[in-house]
Amino acid sequence: MIMQIKETCRPAGRKLLNLIPVVISFSIILLSTGCGEITYPKEKLGESLIKLCKDEYHIDVDASIIGKTLAIYLPLDNLFDVTLNISEPAWDKVSDVLLNARRISLSTDADIKFYCVIAQDVRLPEIQLVIVNYVEDAKRVLFSDISRGEYFKRTLVDINENPQAKKEQAIVDVFGKMKLEKEWQDKILEDFFRSPPSSLEGIGYWQKKFYIKDITLEEFLAQQIARRIKMRFREEEDLEKYALKSVNGKFEIRDGLKVFFISFNAESILFIVDPDRMLVAEREIFTNAFEEASDVIYGYKFKNFDLAELAEKSTNKKLLVSKENLYLFKKRKLGIDGILGGIK
Repeated sequence: MIMQIKETCRPAGRKLLNLIPVVISFSIILLSTGCGEITYPKEKLGESLIKLCKDEYHIDVDASIIGKTLAIYLPLDNLFDVTLNISEPAWDKVSDVLLNARRISLSTDADIKFYCVIAQDVRLPEIQLVIVNYVEDAKRVLFSDISRGEYFKRTLVDINENPQAKKEQAIVDVFGKMKLEKEWQDKILEDFFRSPPSSLEGIGYWQKKFYIKDITLEEFLAQQIARRIKMRFREEEDLEKYALKSVNGKFEIRDGLKVFFISFNAESILFIVDPDRMLVAEREIFTNAFEEASDVIYGYKFKNFDLAELAEKSTNKKLLVSKENLYLFKKRKLGIDGILGGIK
């Protein structure tokens, strides 16, 4: 059932993505008058957001601050319509909460780097909408340092199965087979399985509790790279001949090296047996994936890494690019052929 729901959510995701630029434009107009003022002191930041959503939009939310991340939970009666797409009334409320999250983040003395909105349908909390934004990006689009289109690309949007719900259900199923008493089930779940997530994929809200981590810029960029690769292969006509089955982004430390690790599965839908044509396809796939990765890293002028590794699962081929070569490529001092020489 869950897999069917996730499949039907795909059109909703596209519909939602089309609406985000409109929300961004509206947000910029409203935010331009308040940036720089300490309107919401850090001591009452969560309370202020809850009150703002209630007073201005009659929306009930929950809020929590984890390190430098502001998390907002938005329960809705109609997140999904009868076709399991995001409903327009629900997206209106999501937009209002996103606007307030920006306003709060840009007008507080709290050191907030990211804000995350988690929306769930109260009838189906096992499926959630998660949106993550970087506060510095909100500032840059406000002052036209980046375009609205670029800001949209920098927004992480995902519709997924609630990770904590999925984890607990698997454990509860085991408890059922063991015929464990309910009291012991709750204790074991609380002691061993209800902990903050270790990655962005684990973010969620379940049974009145946030499952949020303090988001780092490194992992945010890794996730953004994966999302932008997915968007490029979905939207560009020249890439329709490839089926991008999966793409994941992580930031890892290996043997003292800081690595952006992007793994993906992009297979040609054409039947290719000629070695030369296979090589052309391989180079085209890695070129597009690397261009997105380099655009993200260079766009943030991020330098606290040593290596970018792109791995294609179906062929077990990898492209390794050093920080120095990535920056040389973006400064047009190194061509794409020099980059693709790192494929192994």
